[in-house]
Amino acid sequence: MPALLPAAIFVSPWLKDSLSAAFALFQQPIRVYGNRNVEVGEEKYDVIVVGGGHAGCEAALASARLGAKTLLLTLNIDRIAWQPCNPAVGGLAKSQLVHEVDALGGEIGKVADCYLQKRVLNVSRGPAVRALRAQTDKREYAMQMKNVVERQVSFFPFQFTYLTPNLSIREAMVTDILLGKNDNVEGVCTFFGMNFYAPAVILTTGTFMSGKIWVGRTSMPAGRAGESASHGLTENLQRLGFESDRLKTGTPARVDCRTVDFSVLEPQLGDEEVSWFSFDPDFHIEKEQMCCYLTRTTKSTHQLIKDNLHETPTYGGWVEAKGPRYCPSIEDKFEAS
Repeated sequence: MPALLPAAIFVSPWLKDSLSAAFALFQQPIRVYGNRNVEVGEEKYDVIVVGGGHAGCEAALASARLGAKTLLLTLNIDRIAWQPCNPAVGGLAKSQLVHEVDALGGEIGKVADCYLQKRVLNVSRGPAVRALRAQTDKREYAMQMKNVVERQVSFFPFQFTYLTPNLSIREAMVTDILLGKNDNVEGVCTFFGMNFYAPAVILTTGTFMSGKIWVGRTSMPAGRAGESASHGLTENLQRLGFESDRLKTGTPARVDCRTVDFSVLEPQLGDEEVSWFSFDPDFHIEKEQMCCYLTRTTKSTHQLIKDNLHETPTYGGWVEAKGPRYCPSIEDKFEAS
């Protein structure tokens, strides 16, 4: 066999300088100790945000834009601001919150304008109780928000433009809050023992802390479908004296549109005059809207659900947590009627 010779890579001087600048961003010394903790050089921040959902993104961006050196920790960078259930933003009371976050410089109102359909609810009533709701493109929404928080370094041809230079992102599962001698917050420890230090930690963990998914009688640990739950942080907070409780939400089944006869359904179009969440006119870009369709249950549907209430986690006795008050599951509506 011919001898294997080391390959030579020739790089032009201008490319070499650009690559050197890029790799210099990540050259930090790592010191490994006898235990499972890892101390990473210069991994000290002013604020650490745990969780990359809607609240986590807004908290991290607000902190970084105010000049604080900020770290956003999330289990999966590719699931930042992901909408796993109904991909909607706004609605009664919630749209007012989106407007307020936008007025304070937040991003959700801007990103939510990547809509599939928009409607103003309660138009027959007074202005005080009207609300804007957008059905969003869940993939485009997540991609746009991910670009905002992740692209603090914008890659032009061999140049680096810092858009949010104070914001860093890491994939990690936080298991412990680190405290100092006076019970002051000093940072967090991750599942693999890496410590990140900051005098302020913001928890925006959503459904992931010791989360569990139920499908009828069957359950499995998960933050949401297809993603693992976060373990350790709940127990750590309990040891620190915090009380924990469990909330519940139900996710409707997905229906293959190829199996639906839309001709017998009632079309629900979006508003002809589009309203906006954001006050910034640069984000007021009108798009072609998709149609929604309305259908209704029947007596046979009601009876089918009533006959199988014992198969649901709540009425079967396996789950005691309360669901959202103004968004009840369909079986709760029948039980209350």
